[in-house]
Amino acid sequence: MLRETLIAVPLICCEPPLGEQAAAAVRAGADVIELRVDCIRDDDAVEALLRQPRAVPFIVTVRCAEEGGAWEGDEARRITLLERLGRHGPGYIDVELAAWERSADPRRKVGALCDGLGNTLILSHHDLSGTPRELGDVFDRLEASPAGVVKAVFSAGDALDSCRVLAELHRRGGSRKMIALAMGEAGLPTRVLAKKFGALLTFATIERGGESAPGQPTIGELRELYRWDAINPRTRVYGVIGWPVTHSLSPRLHNAVMEAEGIDGVYLPLPVRPTYEALAAFLDYVTEHDWLDFAGMSVTIPHKEHAARWLDERDYAVSETARLCGAVNTLARTANGGWRGENTDAPGVSRALESISDLADGGLDGQTVDVLGAGGVARAAAAALIERGCRVTVYNRGQERARALAQRLRCEWKPWVRRSSGTGRILINCTSVGMTPDVNASPVSTDRLRSGTVVFDTIYNPVETQLLCQARNRGCCVVGGIELFIGQAAEQATLWHGRVVSFEMLRRVLRGAL
Repeated sequence: MLRETLIAVPLICCEPPLGEQAAAAVRAGADVIELRVDCIRDDDAVEALLRQPRAVPFIVTVRCAEEGGAWEGDEARRITLLERLGRHGPGYIDVELAAWERSADPRRKVGALCDGLGNTLILSHHDLSGTPRELGDVFDRLEASPAGVVKAVFSAGDALDSCRVLAELHRRGGSRKMIALAMGEAGLPTRVLAKKFGALLTFATIERGGESAPGQPTIGELRELYRWDAINPRTRVYGVIGWPVTHSLSPRLHNAVMEAEGIDGVYLPLPVRPTYEALAAFLDYVTEHDWLDFAGMSVTIPHKEHAARWLDERDYAVSETARLCGAVNTLARTANGGWRGENTDAPGVSRALESISDLADGGLDGQTVDVLGAGGVARAAAAALIERGCRVTVYNRGQERARALAQRLRCEWKPWVRRSSGTGRILINCTSVGMTPDVNASPVSTDRLRSGTVVFDTIYNPVETQLLCQARNRGCCVVGGIELFIGQAAEQATLWHGRVVSFEMLRRVLRGAL
């Protein structure tokens, strides 16, 4: 039976005073407060807080160093401290399963507090080394214990690890109060989807810097960005696959769309290691485990070509545009449980260039275009503009990739030399040169930037790249990556939800996030 999932906020220091922090956490929406006594390092201050009336229950934790905590002192003293604080009836006491199994001391001292003072015993396991291939043994041990709540935490290497942890929660959590999470950036799906799969609680901080473990979001992010209050067992899951992907603003954009349109869904960053094998393993897993409810995914660097290959190898549908590009940036679940691959970058490029008035009036047919790069966005840009009648030349440092793309699209290619990268009327940067954090870099010299040239930088973070700044100063017409980003995102939203999305709304969300 699924239950309401709580938000627990950890307190890890004494400044500001613990009472003020606890009150702030409750105001922010905390249902439970965890006192990380091992990090706070002021037993008297913790005890003073526990003596006060409280609005929410507390979890008292003195985490040992072996399982990610800050306690490196005597084990007997640690258990005695748990006993001392537990006598104030905090609500929950967390003890590592290994410590419980190893010694009778915690069983005698902490067990009595849980039996006699109304505290609930949490027995926990923390694996700092990763997420083992076989998780069953850990969960079997926890389930065989006398704990009122069992807690298993692992370190996620990528999004597949998060899905495997969620699988255990889905399989075992219905009849047992359970916390199952993964740490690190790749563990975020377990923290957000804890509510979908009925975990007892998830952890979130009041503000950045207050994390008790890597990867914890803030309460604001959990509630506002990831729509925590709307998540339920039927919520569909969307996300952006890439490596790295934590910088992506797609979650802000797509979660805002679902909020505005009343769509029951949540969109997450999904880090997947940068190999075809890693992408295939992740996509195979979410396809086979359809109860995860993955309904659509964006695909970014370096997986656009990998996604196209994966779809082909499994005989899933690929649109003509995506096939021409050889790159897929959008996956949509089909009615029969399969997938369809699309490339929404291509129409996004055309739409962005048509925002330039003289191109809109004169059309793109016959325009000369220099495309820098040979990755997924470059493939989409070149394919879209060739289809519109442009004469395209591809420039790339890796000549083999440039040649292969030019042969595929039947266009020209040349080596990319920074001081002489073409003479086309339109210049499109499809590389990552100039992207945050390398914001002072530009893919071309200012000699290439002549008045009247249309310069389109597909990077959207920062909004004003070094290339765009230089181009504007040289009298060029400029188009920023925001226009491409919102154009392709609007196409994705239509594909997934069947809704036409307001460009102005998307533009406001994106500019507010940058």
